[in-house]
Amino acid sequence: MRSRALAFGCLLLGGGLALVGSAQPWWRAVGEGVVVKFSGTQATGGLSQALAIVALAGTLLMLALRTRGRRVIGALLLLVGGGIAVVGGLRLRPSAAAVRSQVREVSLADAFHLSATVWPWIFAIAGMLVAAGAVLTITTAGTWPSGSDRFQPGSSKAVVSATDDSAELWKAMDAGVDPTANDHETAKVPDPDVHDSAAGDTMEDTGRQAREA
Repeated sequence: MRSRALAFGCLLLGGGLALVGSAQPWWRAVGEGVVVKFSGTQATGGLSQALAIVALAGTLLMLALRTRGRRVIGALLLLVGGGIAVVGGLRLRPSAAAVRSQVREVSLADAFHLSATVWPWIFAIAGMLVAAGAVLTITTAGTWPSGSDRFQPGSSKAVVSATDDSAELWKAMDAGVDPTANDHETAKVPDPDVHDSAAGDTMEDTGRQAREA
């Protein structure tokens, strides 16, 4: 249980940090009295944001899977985490044409230089957290508790059976019947050796009357 919490903590923290980091300024273009910022999404052409979203989506998907599925997703998240770390470590720069175009929107300066911020490194650290959570998932997924029994096959039948029993119980109480009484009483079978004396006397009397007549 502790390994599961640690794995999900690393995955969620890493994925969330990567998503936030992709939207932060990775580069600044500084010109003549103008500063233009470029986010990680802009600098990487949307790759940084896509990797962060995949990391979070894979983490949430594991909540609905069993051991084998979790390990498969864990392996994919290991690749995603590695990709996030590499993209952040490389500190991909926006193209010169994109920088010039955005600078020209606010200034006519032709001379400018790019300076990196700390956010690419934070993005890389987020990738390491995702990779660590993925490794924990792969190695410890077999010890995680299974899903709730209500999602297991046959559980719906048990729920329906319990519901039917409750309905019958209320119906019996409404009808004034004691629901705790035994409904399957053994039927009483008359003893074949016991004869109805009244019926026998009547037949004998009838025969006597017939003879006397």
